[in-house]
Amino acid sequence: MSEPIRVLHIVGAMYPGGMENFIMNLYERMDREKIQFDIVVHMRKPNDYVDAIRQMGGRVYELPRLTKNPLQNIRGLFHIVKDNHYGIVIRHTSNALAAPQLLAARAGGAYTICHSHNETDPQKLLHRLGRLLMRFAATERFACSEKAGQWMYGKQGFRIIHNAIDIKRFAYRPEASRKIREEFGLGDRRVYGHIANFISSKNHMYLLQIYKEIAGLDENARFFCLGEGALRDEIESEIRRLRLEDRVILTGVRKDAEDFMSCMDVLIFPSIFEGLPLTLIEAQAAGLPCLISDTITRDVVVSEHLVRYESIGKTPDVWAKEAIAMGAGADRSCQYEAIANAGYDVEALAQWYEGYFMEIQGK
Repeated sequence: MSEPIRVLHIVGAMYPGGMENFIMNLYERMDREKIQFDIVVHMRKPNDYVDAIRQMGGRVYELPRLTKNPLQNIRGLFHIVKDNHYGIVIRHTSNALAAPQLLAARAGGAYTICHSHNETDPQKLLHRLGRLLMRFAATERFACSEKAGQWMYGKQGFRIIHNAIDIKRFAYRPEASRKIREEFGLGDRRVYGHIANFISSKNHMYLLQIYKEIAGLDENARFFCLGEGALRDEIESEIRRLRLEDRVILTGVRKDAEDFMSCMDVLIFPSIFEGLPLTLIEAQAAGLPCLISDTITRDVVVSEHLVRYESIGKTPDVWAKEAIAMGAGADRSCQYEAIANAGYDVEALAQWYEGYFMEIQGK
């Protein structure tokens, strides 16, 4: 039997998050006798996906961060690609600073793909400089949404690749709701939640103010924050300042996020900016009402009756009243057909990728 095609993915760290979950969702469904995923990272974190990747047959390379040691990063990437004869390299990124890495991979002989996962990024100056190189660096251009593509490539053409999910996994299950409610002693209380890493773009400080307003209107309400990150200490301090210690539950990273979605009554997502958040597609699969910021692309809406937009320029009490109204009597039926028809079925996407990689390698 011939060796599988090895596709090299470049990403900052394989810690559970939007683009990392996207890679793993695909990798788990690949025919690994045909396609293998290898990964380049610049950091390791506890509970990342590295061990799982190696168990599935993938290789993991570590290089210094591009911004800390650009010469070593680019030279190392060139040699990884050239010495291991990688024919396909994909850089998953939120800014065009990744262009030099794609140029290095291209110089090493690879067909290069840039996959844009966000519609903005704080490093705007470096992004503008990198975008000048992107037209030469990427053989193929992917984006998770129209705005993410425009942000990364400007007027250059690109292909939209939806952040697909395992739809059936996220369907609402009463037994999953009961499990989480029993674990945290929630009884029949109304539950509001948020699922994201603790980074500034997710706007946790504003989220906690919304939680405070809801708590004032409903003394039985409880609140989840699933995730982890550098801002945890700051978030814990704000919870104490708002006197929400007995109301807000920080769960850390959980591998059963779908069970929490069955338990929650409303998902609140006041992000400052996003690409196309996988979490919101998953929530709609669970029939979970989502109150989200108007900075998030309209492409994320699959089930109109489940998603409402609100401005983060509004006071938190506006969000609180809206969230409470949304949590009353929601229909939790699975939105399988709508989500699959919109292109978010990971099984179908994995099959497409297999054919795509085999076609490229055959050229």
